[in-house]
Amino acid sequence: MPNQQRLRARLLEFLKFRVLAAQDEFFTPWQNKGDIDCIKLRGWLAQAWPEALSLDDEQLKLVLKQARDLYVN
Repeated sequence: MPNQQRLRARLLEFLKFRVLAAQDEFFTPWQNKGDIDCIKLRGWLAQAWPEALSLDDEQLKLVLKQARDLYVN
């Protein structure tokens, strides 16, 4: 799945400055009882970066977790 890995890396790069600018607040719209609400996230991605919609929910969650770990902490 090299394409999926490449897409995850590109999504992480896409998120970089958005997360840096907003810090932890960036993740607030997609939080649902401590977990990521992928339906809301997919709605945002559909407008912001539709290419990422080909990732499954678990991959999206992994990228958001990685973004939080890298850029917020």
